[in-house]
Amino acid sequence: MRKWVTYVDAINPATGQLTNFHGPYVSGETKEEAERYCERNGLGYCRVDGPLVAEIPQKTDGSPDWNNQVDHEQ
Repeated sequence: MRKWVTYVDAINPATGQLTNFHGPYVSGETKEEAERYCERNGLGYCRVDGPLVAEIPQKTDGSPDWNNQVDHEQ
């Protein structure tokens, strides 16, 4: 099943500004299913942004580690 990226709008305690924060990944075949998952599971405050395509880890120097990326499209 596909994974979807979510975000949460909340006040940043350090700045006092409304900020977008990364939310949990949620499951669903479509964006609408992912939104329903959020509503049914107490995550109604999350907004579904788009499909999770890949995760790219960082090397110790902060640069992307392309050789160890996780491809979620396959």
